[in-house]
Amino acid sequence: MERAVRTPAVATDAAPVADIVAALESSLYGQTTFSQADLEEEWSELDLEHDVHVVRDGGRVVGYGALQELGDLWRAEGYVHPNAAGRGIGTLIATGLEEDAARRGARRIQNSVLELDSAARRLLESLGYGAVRVFREMRIELEAPPPAPEWPEGLRVASFDPEHDSLAFHAAHQEAFADHWDYTPRDFESWSKGHLASERFDPTLWCVVRAGDEIAAGTICTGDTYGGGWVHVLFTRRPWRQQGVGAALLADSFGRFWQRGEHSVGLGMDASNDTGAFRLYERAGMAPVLGWAVYEKQLGT
Repeated sequence: MERAVRTPAVATDAAPVADIVAALESSLYGQTTFSQADLEEEWSELDLEHDVHVVRDGGRVVGYGALQELGDLWRAEGYVHPNAAGRGIGTLIATGLEEDAARRGARRIQNSVLELDSAARRLLESLGYGAVRVFREMRIELEAPPPAPEWPEGLRVASFDPEHDSLAFHAAHQEAFADHWDYTPRDFESWSKGHLASERFDPTLWCVVRAGDEIAAGTICTGDTYGGGWVHVLFTRRPWRQQGVGAALLADSFGRFWQRGEHSVGLGMDASNDTGAFRLYERAGMAPVLGWAVYEKQLGT
């Protein structure tokens, strides 16, 4: 058998890589919603030649790793097909990602693995990584039209107009997330490419909440993502927090998805978030279905 080798990914690797992710999620959680279209959307913001690698064993793709630059911090993720576990492929991926990040100027690296993947967690710990955070996917299966949102007095909901709202909405989003854990601001060009230029961009699924002329809160959502509707961003600027805006935003998202026939709705959340987000989602009927453990290591010290 040929020795497993790590090589830059090419577009035609999307199908086998999506199969790897789906197979691993299914083996650990008994289900998956991940699709090739989801992977290709993630890859649309990456440089395949430099940011994405696969491990080939005898011509078959058995592992996958990706890097994302965020200044001095780089984020990574890696997957190994369950049928190829225990053969050193995870080590090849993890050490390769770390070496690539260090060579390209990273001062620290965060590597995310599925929370239930105990082998991957042990591997990262053996390489000097420490666990720093857990994120979870929350999901709800809507069985009936959701209740209408109840907006606090003085706020009004408007449709998202890409031509007139984009700059102000981007600024409000960045401000609202500035105090989140390890948040790295995105400039407008990068933000616009990731959201407005996406093939999944649908302004009718976005919510813009105004207080007078100011944007107080909003959501960024896409359909047909990870098995249904997906809430990528839900934010409330500080002056309007603790007033029920978050619950109204979530209800608004559920209603928009229901209207377009998306009855399975998910989002990702920081399990260590102390703003009450988990309780908010739980009260809305959402439950955790997947989890990711984030590990971190200092580089170049």
